[in-house]
Order: sequence, then structure tokens, then C-alpha cells
Amino acid sequence: MPLRGNSVLDLTKQVRKWVREEFSGELRLNGDIMPKLDGDYYGKIMTDGRPPDSVVCWEGGGFFLETTY
Repeated sequence: MPLRGNSVLDLTKQVRKWVREEFSGELRLNGDIMPKLDGDYYGKIMTDGRPPDSVVCWEGGGFFLETTY
């Protein structure tokens, strides 16, 4: 998802926001984001305008989700 100009460059905060919006509160982050490792999902913050498949990123890591109930 694109970040706004005043967005915080904290991957965990951005992933939590994405999960909340994407899954309507039914899922949440399970554990920590694992830098440079895969999970069921992978998030990264890119700040240099490169295409999404670029290997250059500010911060990235894999993560898992769990249900909230």
C-alpha cells in the first residue's frame, strides 16, 4: 500500500495498519516481523521510488497472522 507523505517509517506499525484495514479486524499480527525472513506474508518499506519488485528497501521482513478471536 502506498504511504502518505507524513506516514511513520515503522514497518510494524504499517503492517498492523494494513492488517486492520485489509482483514476488517478479524486477523492480527502473530509475533514479530522477522527481518529478511519469509512468513505467510512479507512486508517492506521502500522510500526511493523504485518498482515494487526491487530488491532495495528501507526495511523488510516476513510475518504471520492469527485470528483475533
